[in-house]
Amino acid sequence: MASLSCSTVVCVICLEKPKYRCPACRMPYCSVTCFRKHKGECAALRSLLLNPHLRELMVSLDQGDNKAKLMKACMQEPLFVEFADCCLRIVAPPQNEDS
Repeated sequence: MASLSCSTVVCVICLEKPKYRCPACRMPYCSVTCFRKHKGECAALRSLLLNPHLRELMVSLDQGDNKAKLMKACMQEPLFVEFADCCLRIVAPPQNEDS
């Protein structure tokens, strides 16, 4: 990941210029308010990743030959969908949320 001095790096919550990085996931953030919001998302993702069933799904997807077919099967699993949704909320937060 680029350093915090890079002009393309933005806060994962408000998209402003970041000053800090999350100690757990290293994502950039700019303020205590943004960190508190991100911390909840980060904790949710960490909790999901501790689930053995989700980890098995991810390993089988990674090691499989037909990734498109496996992804379609994984998206039928509620736990995997929850994981995908959590990831999407982190990398592309909904625009209608109040910051």
